[in-house]
Amino acid sequence: MRYFFLILGGVIALLFCTALSPANAETDDMVTFANFSFIYHVASSIDHVYFATSRGITRFNKNENRWEQPLTGSTGIDHRDIKRVWVDTFDEKLFVETGLGYYEYDLLFGKWFGRNELPAISNDARHVGAPPVMYPPISFNYSSEGRLFDAAGRYFDYTDVLNDNSGMLWIGTWGNGALRAGETSGIIELMPFGLLQNRVNAIYREDSIIFAGGAYFDSYRSGISILNIETGEFSYIESGLDRDFPTCDINSLETDNWYVYVGTNTGLLLYDRELQQVIDQFDESSGLADDNVLCTRLTGDTLFIGTERGLGLLVYQHDSVVVTRLGQFEGLTVYDIELADSAIWIATSGGAFRLETSTGRLQKFQDPTLVLFGSVYDIQASGRNLWFSADDGLLRLDMHTGKTTPFRTIAEMAVPRAIAVNNKVVAVGSDKGLTLIYYTDSKINSREFTTDDGLPSNYVFSLLMDGDYLWIGTDQGLTRFWWNNPDRID
Repeated sequence: MRYFFLILGGVIALLFCTALSPANAETDDMVTFANFSFIYHVASSIDHVYFATSRGITRFNKNENRWEQPLTGSTGIDHRDIKRVWVDTFDEKLFVETGLGYYEYDLLFGKWFGRNELPAISNDARHVGAPPVMYPPISFNYSSEGRLFDAAGRYFDYTDVLNDNSGMLWIGTWGNGALRAGETSGIIELMPFGLLQNRVNAIYREDSIIFAGGAYFDSYRSGISILNIETGEFSYIESGLDRDFPTCDINSLETDNWYVYVGTNTGLLLYDRELQQVIDQFDESSGLADDNVLCTRLTGDTLFIGTERGLGLLVYQHDSVVVTRLGQFEGLTVYDIELADSAIWIATSGGAFRLETSTGRLQKFQDPTLVLFGSVYDIQASGRNLWFSADDGLLRLDMHTGKTTPFRTIAEMAVPRAIAVNNKVVAVGSDKGLTLIYYTDSKINSREFTTDDGLPSNYVFSLLMDGDYLWIGTDQGLTRFWWNNPDRID
């Protein structure tokens, strides 16, 4: 009987470890997708390839031919400081080197622990030089010293080439992410994963697809990053490759069956999804109040366009497009536009407004609590409630009764900008991190999350509620946060 319990205990322990193994689980509280295109070092086990990038470790499953979630949700390390990576043959040991020394990854708890030295590692994969002859994808060229050129004339140096002894070369580049190639054939395959640029100003979901865009700053590549959350695959609409889609800051994104509407600091761009190119641009010379487009909202055949100095309309009439301006918003910064209660709600630097779509009647919302006295930055609808963020805090409006509820305490912590809400919590982003307000509790509670809790940055620019998850756009990447994790102790 004693031996039976020993065996049973071993089986239970094995099942416990397997269930929690990060190689199989997708349950980290916070996982950040960032610009993983700058790779320092590559390591390979029998089953996985690991890439040490300037934004953390990414991991590719060779057997299933897919990217797994990056190890950016783990704690105990500065993910931007990882320079080299090692793994043993069977994925039992994973080590990295940073500017502060060596670390080992605990596969059970998903944490990094410091090591005094790098132990001996059993692995037959070997680092090799760049092959003199390789065959790149269409529109790319390759030079014998290990350099990939794209159609725009940009080049991406090989930083590491790893032969995994299975006939495959795994290649890290500086600026174009991971590549792989047959050792014999030399045919290069791109392996896109991560964002084009780190700052995320805009997040938009269409079915199982997440669109993300932001400011490019000094990014080598820029544009719209597209993540299929079911498969984990990334694709891109890259800017700066031609004159139709110049390098620009992306402030807002919206889609329909035909177009991606891209609000930028140089105007509104219409990207044709079938032709896969920008086919039109609207700016101040086209009739908009300003070139800097901050938000859009599509309703029927009309696109409302909020700019830094007013509100415009893009109306489809037969085979033509008409651009008009609403004079009542002249000179006002339009931060957000929301559809709710058969009306258009507009957040501006001069308060919140309600536009009746059926009659065209425009009213400024008179907030009796004076929370919305100045600028209103975001409006989100959830059920019968409408939520506003402003300099003086948050306001909840019951659209059935007209009752307003202020949340001024949030203004004491930070000036709220982006908000996302469901029937349980309201998430608030600012330059001091993320705050969750559990507003349905008998006693309203809140919890703050910062870089100490796993956020890549405390500067939060955009939010998107997605069931039990919250997508958080910061200046250091796009984070998927499991806000409703029942095992987390708040």
